[in-house]
Amino acid sequence: MKPFRFSLTFAILASLTCLLLLTWFLLSLISFKTAENDLVSQRNEEGRLLLASFINLLPSHAPVSGESAMARRFAERLAAEKSFAGLVLIDEKGRELYTVKDRVGVDSRLREVLRKGEETHSFSTRGLSVSRYAPIKVDGKIAGAARLTLSLQTEYERLNKSRQIFLAYFMLDFLLLLGFGSYLLTRFIVIPIKRLLAATEKIARGDLSQKVHVPGSAEIADLAEAFNKMIAALKEKREDVNRYVTSLETINRELHEARLEAVRSEKMASVGLLAAGTAHEIGTPLAAIMGYASILHDECNDDPVKADYLNRIVAESGRIDRIVRGLLDYARPTPAFYEHVDVAELISATMEMLTEQGVLKQISTSVEIADDLEAVYVDRHQLQQVFINLFMNAKAAMHHDGKLGIRAVMDEYQINPGGVSNVPAGITKGRRKEDFKKVFVAAFQAATRLVRIVICDNGEGIATENLERIFDPFFTTKEPGQGTGLGLAICARIIDSFGGRITVESAKDRGSIFTVWLPTKPGSRSV
Repeated sequence: MKPFRFSLTFAILASLTCLLLLTWFLLSLISFKTAENDLVSQRNEEGRLLLASFINLLPSHAPVSGESAMARRFAERLAAEKSFAGLVLIDEKGRELYTVKDRVGVDSRLREVLRKGEETHSFSTRGLSVSRYAPIKVDGKIAGAARLTLSLQTEYERLNKSRQIFLAYFMLDFLLLLGFGSYLLTRFIVIPIKRLLAATEKIARGDLSQKVHVPGSAEIADLAEAFNKMIAALKEKREDVNRYVTSLETINRELHEARLEAVRSEKMASVGLLAAGTAHEIGTPLAAIMGYASILHDECNDDPVKADYLNRIVAESGRIDRIVRGLLDYARPTPAFYEHVDVAELISATMEMLTEQGVLKQISTSVEIADDLEAVYVDRHQLQQVFINLFMNAKAAMHHDGKLGIRAVMDEYQINPGGVSNVPAGITKGRRKEDFKKVFVAAFQAATRLVRIVICDNGEGIATENLERIFDPFFTTKEPGQGTGLGLAICARIIDSFGGRITVESAKDRGSIFTVWLPTKPGSRSV
């Protein structure tokens, strides 16, 4: 399972947020503490000046008598101020002579000022007020003391408003910085990295045509350039590997084809030697046997038993003779006479001949011939031999209610980079292995007009494991004594000599479809 990870944008913005919050906290702490100290110091100095003014308004002959009208009016005006919190005046013995809104009374600090004769100040326990203490002197002697208390509530309210305004500006600035920072990060870092990531994924799927052009800083641009160089190097390496693999495939194909041709040539040579030896060793005594059997047959017409034996001898001798002739036909084919042949007429003639001989009895046949069918350049008799073999094989594979279908149409063979466009669907095996990918391409030109002849039946079909071998000489699926395994081999050899191809589609109990491609031009014939 892929572990969860935060995105790069979130990580960077989260880091910036933490830095901004920490910066704001430190700046606000320093700035507000400084402002608080300044305001408190200002209020403390204000208290000192007010207290000094009050003391100066006292009568010089009796300052602590509290009888000065000016001092009283000044105190009353102070009491009207919001920041005023109290005023107290004592004599040299510490007795209260005059108070205005004061709730504390004589405290220890006021007595200490009376004793020492020095000005001082103090803050309340919660820091919400400041008190100024000053001695009252007459001719250098302490005649009393006074305390003026001012509230700091207004200053703290101003500080709170300043904090709120500062926080509002900070939030606005914070949102602007996050938005603008997110835009810059996305444009100059995230988008380039995503493009590199998308290109990397395409390269992982095998697409080396990617080339990344990304905006951004010098480091991002250098990374993109290095990435493009890497792609170019990989593409070059792939081309080298493809060329090497192609050369290996070509060599392997040539070796494979050479091996197949060697095997075929060896089979041909073996069949030729066998045929020649058979013809020499068996032909002469076989002809004598057949001749003597014919003579005896004429003399034994009156003896049915002997005549039957002689008929069997003649029949079996004829079968041996056909086998020998088949071997000779495969090994040493007769010279071909090429001419333009009408396929439709040849199919009709072959069907008529087989029908007259009773070969196609008890099965239904259908023939479809295209109107635009062109003539093919072949040997007429050899092509008819192919049709006879294919029709008879189809008849042998079917039951009494079999159906034989024959169709001839025009086709055009195209060589495409991805393969052949008209390769039949289903289980298809060619005259040789990989005909449609290798040998077939070599046999035809880039675009060749062909006549395609399809012969299908609903017989027993051919097992999958036998499809690749049915065109090999001496391979047969018939019962012993029913076939030599040379019929389809001879058909394949004949079609190959025409420059065409023969293929088969079949499956067990699903019938068979033999397809023959024949070129219409003499130049398409393979050498």
